[in-house]
Amino acid sequence: MTTIKILTPAELQSHIDKLPRMDFAHLPTPLEEMPRLTERLGGPKIWIKREDMTGLAFGGNKARHYEFEMPHVENEGYDVMINIMDYHSNNARMTAAAANKIGMRYILILKNAANRNIQGNLLIDKILGAELHLLDEYQSGNAEGYATKLKEELEAEGHKPYVIQEHLFPRIVGMVGFVQAGIEILEQIEENNLKNVHIIGVAGRSLSGLIIAAKSMGLDWKFTGVTVNYDVPLDGYIFQHNKDIQELLDLPVTFEKSDMRILDQYIGEGYGVMSAQVAEAIHIAAQTDAIICDPNYTGTAMAALIDQVEDGGFDDDETIIFLHTGGLPAVFTFADQLANFKGKV
Repeated sequence: MTTIKILTPAELQSHIDKLPRMDFAHLPTPLEEMPRLTERLGGPKIWIKREDMTGLAFGGNKARHYEFEMPHVENEGYDVMINIMDYHSNNARMTAAAANKIGMRYILILKNAANRNIQGNLLIDKILGAELHLLDEYQSGNAEGYATKLKEELEAEGHKPYVIQEHLFPRIVGMVGFVQAGIEILEQIEENNLKNVHIIGVAGRSLSGLIIAAKSMGLDWKFTGVTVNYDVPLDGYIFQHNKDIQELLDLPVTFEKSDMRILDQYIGEGYGVMSAQVAEAIHIAAQTDAIICDPNYTGTAMAALIDQVEDGGFDDDETIIFLHTGGLPAVFTFADQLANFKGKV
């Protein structure tokens, strides 16, 4: 039987410190108790990790990503970034902010964006000065081809463009940022003397990074990931990259499917379509502990947390930590639905 070496926080930090890094995020982000939501649900104690407070154009988990990604792009000699995203993407907005921080030109190709109201993340993209290409439904079917054509035109002009979707590093850099966050959370957990920790958040790269941190340091944290999209299978999105992140950071262990309980019953009609359950969860979090969740990501994860506590999906002696990954501007894209919500809160 192979014994896996357990790393101290300092040793794990030394693996991360081998990568170039820029200071973008406001760190450490707070770890706060949610006493009124805990009381309302009558279950385990609920805390929240405030990744919505990282700064960088309204904040979010991706501020940690870009601390590592932007020096990587710059050091490789690229002079323009091209990103392909959905019209209300948080990634699109935060990449624009990070590009501005280092003075890099940023071209943003947004799918299903033609004739949309300039609101939410799309408004912030515009304010940040991203070079916007707003595709209609037909063009969105070949967004990658559209990006390739732009790339070739830029290369012909003498530029070195970086199409984010063509590279491996952007697929794993978010995990790196949250291995770092895991060290930060451990310190906060110890300061608050929290026991039997169970972290819940959107099933994705951030949660995967926390799992790696926990396993590397020999911690017994439990994890629940909430899926928010039918169109992005987790195998391709995170699980096929578990060895890539292990190799990049030269770690003795990585994450596996079995490390995360996955809940896929809260997606509703799909990404970008807010269900009544998610709208209710947004109102509950706001009216108990003044936490604003977004309709696409954290609102879905909060709906899952509330439902799981009410349904006995957590043990009473667990300490739940809700990973708030940001996404605030999207609230305004759904203004009419949220303002006219008729459910009971």
